[in-house]
Amino acid sequence: MKIRHVVASLCWCVAAACGATEFQALDRAAATRIVDPSRHTVPTIVALWSSECVHCKKNLKLFAEMVKADRRFRLVTVAVEPQFAGLAEPLDLLAVPGQRFAYGAESPEALGYALDSKWRGELPRTIFFDGKGGKTALSGVVTEATVRSSLGLQTNP
Repeated sequence: MKIRHVVASLCWCVAAACGATEFQALDRAAATRIVDPSRHTVPTIVALWSSECVHCKKNLKLFAEMVKADRRFRLVTVAVEPQFAGLAEPLDLLAVPGQRFAYGAESPEALGYALDSKWRGELPRTIFFDGKGGKTALSGVVTEATVRSSLGLQTNP
């Protein structure tokens, strides 16, 4: 048990060094800003995830690896649950960089609708912005080819 805590602490330090931030509480105004294509001037991934979603972690791992290998895009994560002790652990263990949000005090339904009016709560949900005004939302586990295509990054760096 102690080893797990040491590993988690070490991963947290690595994630902090890679630019990971504390969670910001998400409200409807912030959710609307996050999904406004005009605010994304570079290709951006907005990953909606939950601490109990195994498939979400598959996507997060892929996104973290891709960001590490190719700095042409940004990653924003949104935990679709309120912040709690330990919520950052999955992100830290995978060294997921980028801005982090967790649902704030407003209704989860209102926050979900503000993020994506066509979303019905299935996870993982990913919103891709190509940095040129284009936006694509997909549910489920994605492949690297799908990510690159959705971001308009057809070739490796």
